[in-house]
Amino acid sequence: MAYEVLNKICIMLVDDDLSVLQTTAIILEEEGYTIVTCCGGKEAIDKLNDTIFTVILDINMPDMSGLEVFEIMKSRNQYLPIIFHTGYGEKEKRTDIRKHFRPHAYVVKGSDPEQLLDTVAGAVESYKNILENVTLNNALKERNALIEEFNRSLEDKVKRQVEEIQRTSRLKRYVSPQIADTIISNGSDKYLISARKLLTICFADLKGFTEASESMEPEDTVNLLNEYFAEMTTIIFRYGGTLDKFMGDGILIFFGDPIYCDDHDEKAVRMAIDMRDKVQELRKNWLKNGCNIDICFGINTGYVTVGNVGSSIQMNYTVIGHRVNIAHRLQLEAKAGQILITARTLAGIENLVETEEIKNVKLKGIIKPINVYNVIRYKKIP
Repeated sequence: MAYEVLNKICIMLVDDDLSVLQTTAIILEEEGYTIVTCCGGKEAIDKLNDTIFTVILDINMPDMSGLEVFEIMKSRNQYLPIIFHTGYGEKEKRTDIRKHFRPHAYVVKGSDPEQLLDTVAGAVESYKNILENVTLNNALKERNALIEEFNRSLEDKVKRQVEEIQRTSRLKRYVSPQIADTIISNGSDKYLISARKLLTICFADLKGFTEASESMEPEDTVNLLNEYFAEMTTIIFRYGGTLDKFMGDGILIFFGDPIYCDDHDEKAVRMAIDMRDKVQELRKNWLKNGCNIDICFGINTGYVTVGNVGSSIQMNYTVIGHRVNIAHRLQLEAKAGQILITARTLAGIENLVETEEIKNVKLKGIIKPINVYNVIRYKKIP
């Protein structure tokens, strides 16, 4: 709908009295309005269009009563403000007209021009608001229509894809909003499928938390964990990590799925370093409250199975496999502040980080000892 003509509000003025028509037009034009003048009802109906913001309408006209014009105009545009501008001065007539026709306002001819100008200004402002609301409502209807159409198109797939739809609705719980939007916009069935993939797995845990929580009030324990998880989640999502789950005070994160990236090993280690730095900031307050807690990590790179694991009642998109177990065992072996990674992870980032080798580490549940590497810091670029 066109709102303005030549950047001016367009007002239609309808009156069979030429002198009134001209005088009123001049008054309105001086206020900056664009005026469409009509000498009768039929002409007004013919000229009515979407650029008109308000109609000032005489009632007593020879070719067609203003009341008839009112009803026709309202049938075409129910929201259009129509002001009766007439010589009918009797209160009874005005009351009867208002009762049956409900115009925007009723202004008696010959009254103070300021009254007419104020009435027109109010009508224009009201119509602007109505048009804005109509536009918003139409946009909402269009969106709802698209949603309904989308839902209808899914009806024949619902039984087969309920699991996938539920998983998509939960995406933003474990991946960053940007990744979630990408997955949803491109079709989650393209990404969220069970497969064997090369990923980097990271387990993070708070050393000393169990002991510290024994002397803490439950509310304090929850507050500490919420503060910790909130800060860690921000960092995880910053690096594009997938937040698999919280496990008590532990976190399982993996990189390279659902959206693949070549540098998943580097992102995992960078994330761990930032998380360790952030925990050092949090520790200052924790130590004041008697909580000697620190973070540790186990990181491994390798082929794992990633996909839906669970039952028909509850499914989780997670990672499983021997390489996941190694990452977990590394985290259990790590001391406070340590980021332990395997040789496979180090191979992709050896020129980027300073590490110390720890040889022949016997991990729980792993038969053969392995060499692991504690990440000290990122190397400074000369």
